Amino acid sequence: MKFGVIRSGILLCLLFSTLELFSQTQVSGKIMDTRGPLPGASIKIKGKNNGTTSAYDGAFQLSGLSEGTGVLLISYMGYLTKELEVSLIKSQHLDLGNIILQESQKNVLNEVAISSAYKPSQARALNIKKSSLTISEVLASDAIGKLPDRNAAEAVQRLQGVTIERDMGEGRFVSVRGTPIQWSSATLNGNRMPSASGDYANRGVQMDIFPSELIEYVKLSKALTPDMDGDAIGGNVDFITKTSPYRKTLSVNLAGGYVDQSQSSTYNTSVVYGDKITDKLRFIASGVIWNRSSALDNYQMTYNFNDPVPEKSYAINQLQLRDYVADRRTLGFNTGFDYEINPNHKIYFKGLYSQYLDQQSVRETYFNFNLKNVQLQARHADYLTDLYSLQVGGESKISKKLTATWSLNNARSSFKFDSPDQLAKKDRGYPIVNFVQPMTYGNLSADGNKYLGTLPYVQSAISPDQLKLNQVIMSQNNNQERDYRGQADFNYQTSDRLSFKSGLKFVNKRKEANSKTLVWMPPSALGIPNAPPIYMNGLATEKFPYNGGFLSEIGSPYNDVIINQISNQQIDALFTEDFRKDKGLVQVQGPNSSANLSTSYLGQENVYSAYLMGDLKLSDEVRIIGGFRNEYNEISFSGKKVVNTSKGAEAVDLTEKNSYHAFLPMFHLKYAPSKNTILRAALTRSFARPDFDDLNPGIVINEVARTITEGNTKLKPTFSNNVDVMFEHYFGDVGLVSAGAFYKQLKNVIYDDQSLVQLNNQPYIKSNPGNLKNSWLAGFEMGISKRFTELPGFLSKFGFEGNYTYVNSGVKIPNFTNGLTTSVTETTLPKQAKHNYNLILFFESNKFMARIAGNYKGKYLNTIRTSAGPEHYQWFDKNFTVDFSSSYAFSKKIRMFLELNNITNEPNRFYHGNSKRVENVSYFSFRGQAGVSVNFY
Repeated sequence: MKFGVIRSGILLCLLFSTLELFSQTQVSGKIMDTRGPLPGASIKIKGKNNGTTSAYDGAFQLSGLSEGTGVLLISYMGYLTKELEVSLIKSQHLDLGNIILQESQKNVLNEVAISSAYKPSQARALNIKKSSLTISEVLASDAIGKLPDRNAAEAVQRLQGVTIERDMGEGRFVSVRGTPIQWSSATLNGNRMPSASGDYANRGVQMDIFPSELIEYVKLSKALTPDMDGDAIGGNVDFITKTSPYRKTLSVNLAGGYVDQSQSSTYNTSVVYGDKITDKLRFIASGVIWNRSSALDNYQMTYNFNDPVPEKSYAINQLQLRDYVADRRTLGFNTGFDYEINPNHKIYFKGLYSQYLDQQSVRETYFNFNLKNVQLQARHADYLTDLYSLQVGGESKISKKLTATWSLNNARSSFKFDSPDQLAKKDRGYPIVNFVQPMTYGNLSADGNKYLGTLPYVQSAISPDQLKLNQVIMSQNNNQERDYRGQADFNYQTSDRLSFKSGLKFVNKRKEANSKTLVWMPPSALGIPNAPPIYMNGLATEKFPYNGGFLSEIGSPYNDVIINQISNQQIDALFTEDFRKDKGLVQVQGPNSSANLSTSYLGQENVYSAYLMGDLKLSDEVRIIGGFRNEYNEISFSGKKVVNTSKGAEAVDLTEKNSYHAFLPMFHLKYAPSKNTILRAALTRSFARPDFDDLNPGIVINEVARTITEGNTKLKPTFSNNVDVMFEHYFGDVGLVSAGAFYKQLKNVIYDDQSLVQLNNQPYIKSNPGNLKNSWLAGFEMGISKRFTELPGFLSKFGFEGNYTYVNSGVKIPNFTNGLTTSVTETTLPKQAKHNYNLILFFESNKFMARIAGNYKGKYLNTIRTSAGPEHYQWFDKNFTVDFSSSYAFSKKIRMFLELNNITNEPNRFYHGNSKRVENVSYFSFRGQAGVSVNFY
């Protein structure tokens, strides 16, 4: 079948390329201002129907014109409309070169006035949105730079309908319209980014590895067109990197800052340089480094939700106290070359590399009420994640009517634990050391269980001379994902009102995951008679990292049970061969033990895509885009499965293969009853592929998070039939009001079913993925962007941006007792927040700009536990963060800025069924930085 898809696409392309071509009169050029290209500009011949819009590089081409003299009308929101008289000669091409637009007179106070910082960027974003064929949101690089957003996730949270998930206060994953992160695709220059991380987030790209300084535009497409990858139910977030400028550009940002939770300093530096080497060759290069020390205070409860006695299922099994300190460094490099062979042919190269180093030190205390002991655990490791993408492509005007574009792309992302340094690279991982001490607890109920309160009520002191070394653990995780892509697209303009586009795409994805858990125990912990225990007081310790107070936000209630723990240097020493021999440590779990036999796998995915779409202008007011896309998916998995035989546990090679078609029809309507009013509607079909780890036939044990993941090779992809409508009205002085609604009919939604299990006398959360039956998701959204220019004097400098998204959904979840379905619970989809909004109040004059921004994410169902029932589901509580930014321009070239994040110290909070029953709370306080931005050219 895949060859049929390719053959159909080739026939379509050959059809276009063999159609008779007629000579046409053309005019082309590039729309710019003094800062660079102006994408989304409207260009038309005055009094005629012919019209087009400028691309991201400002370029446009208008075809099918009549010979003679005419007036070219160029309009751009926030800029003066420009009229150019042109003389057109039949069958000839007129190149107007660079066409410079001026900002509207409302913005210019005098000839030496400094241009406002944010308005031109806002104008670019709104013009791209206005000219778009689909329902979309756009963010420009200048806007990203004016907000305290240090990575890609934090940048896009400002867009309507977008929320993020955080790690130690930093944005990591993106959710669109309240849908699960796996349902939205993150692409880099139109290609989906590979993903590799320590928490096995496969389809959801870890965006904190991607610095915001490398981004030129972010475009969120909420309704897909056939020329886009179809695996994006929530939407597609496309990060468009900086492109080669048409004149010399050199800018430098220098900043220093402070992180309150870790009480440490930060620094951030970025450089962008670009120029024309020749009239045909342009280039750009940029680099960024961001160093900081993040921190987090956390407490967690584990409940006995699998207890068969309903009353006891609410008992607290374990209280965890966790202190995280992470020295983080983000490096990013971007380069690009554009070469114009001649007016009809150009090629380009884009390269990007990003590295994220997260050096974590974690100190944990586990109060095990059921086991009647207390456990102290110390761990540290280097989390090393990198991403590179190399892309070469081109555009050719084969004839007056036919244009072809092509690209080849190679991208890879890799992750590994990389500690301690003294070990060979192949032996490194995440070193973990834990100690245990018997403990009696007070304030228990009559049945001996703990139900209420978050305090442990220990009946004796936690002491280093009582804490025995229990386990020495090395958790190894090395995974990478590599993509090869090839794509060709053909655009055939039959007339000034009708065009067709078709294309082919091939993607080869290879996911390789290798993980092992190695465990050593001292003889005394194994119960060997007369074996001397190893106590913590015999090892090197260091002060507990209070950094201003552990959980001071709730009154530091655990200071009496927090003690000093072993140092990172001592942790590393425990993993030397000399220490193991000296203390007689016994390896109880090696690389070939049954627990490690099924934790590695190789997954390969081939996707063959073809599409056809048409773009019809019924009139100046009505435009229709329709077509279809087919993606043939071919998946193979190679792993191992552990089976019990008479000889014991053995690993059996296991290979699974699956294939399916995703046929995706799509239809869009754009109706513009007036110049500044647009109505949009879309009927589309999209899907979401299962995560690689969910398909893994083996079992993966994560000692760091204490989780067990068991895959399901029978998982089906989730399909969605989508209906979208949107109203947009643009204000002349760079503003917008919009409102829309959406509905998604879903089939085979993938979810994780959790249960509580015991492993090595410790509670672990076990996850099993499965498919739910039919479900739905619906909602509405509204937004406004308004400058109060009609107000007098000082008040005219203020403006407001706000957006709100309401999402609701329905899904039926079976409840099991002894493996049988006993009832069905109807609830919302996992990871779907009902209420989300952004509020931004700003003040902007020629020299000074200040913005305060609030981001709200409502509560949502996070985890389903079918065997325990809805009373034991895990929920994420509502979250509202406030950020502030300001800048002052000393001149056109020098600007000072200040940025503050999470100034209200909003925590992340999860609860167990009822909002009063806490399950997980994290505080990470505020951070900020101040610096200078210098534009030399």
